[in-house]
This record gives sequence, structure tokens and C-alpha cells, in this order.
Amino acid sequence: MNKICLLLNLGGFEHRMQEHLDMAKRYGDQVFSLTGEGLFDVTIQYRVPVNVLSLSKSELQVWSSLINEQLEQYHPNTDHVVILAAGKTYAGIIPVGTNVIEGFRIGVDASRTGYHG
Repeated sequence: MNKICLLLNLGGFEHRMQEHLDMAKRYGDQVFSLTGEGLFDVTIQYRVPVNVLSLSKSELQVWSSLINEQLEQYHPNTDHVVILAAGKTYAGIIPVGTNVIEGFRIGVDASRTGYHG
């Protein structure tokens, strides 16, 4: 099964964009940018991931629900999905479902966890 790496912007992602892309390609056969419109395959065209730290709590809830729905449709087995959380001074791999900000998690089914956003 193909491994997938999701690009998550923690602010300043674009300053080290090529380095982050190269790292993501080492961890995933497919790489998706988490844009404001949802998952975007970087092999089609590269788009900078939305800066999750700039979103309000309500925007983050709506956006993360969209991402989770798309991820569920595209790749329901999250065992093969990792997240590259990166910013201007930090880049690292975190597992799907990690609490990123104020209860915000990617790849978590709200109906099973009680999490809503």
C-alpha cells in the first residue's frame, strides 16, 4: 500500500519549502499539501499549505473537518499516513491523530472519538 505524507504549515513553511518537500517525499510515496481548499496532490501542482496557526478556532474546526472527510474518502487506512509538520525553524514527522493545536487533529473520526474539529 502506498504511504502518504501530508504537509502541515506551522508558519513560515515557504521559507524552507524545497527542503520540506524533499523530506516529505522520503516519507511518502504520495505527498499532499493541506491547503485552504483541502488535500492537494503536489505532483499535480505545488501549493503552499495553509498556516494552521493563523486560523481562528472556528476556521480550524471547519477546515480540519474538510481535511478529515477528504482523507477518509481518499485513504481510509490512516496506518499508512504521516504528517510533516513544518515551519520556518521546525520540521518533523508526527503520526496521524496527534493533537496539533487546541484539540485539533488530522485523521481522527469525530464520531468515534467525541472530537468535533
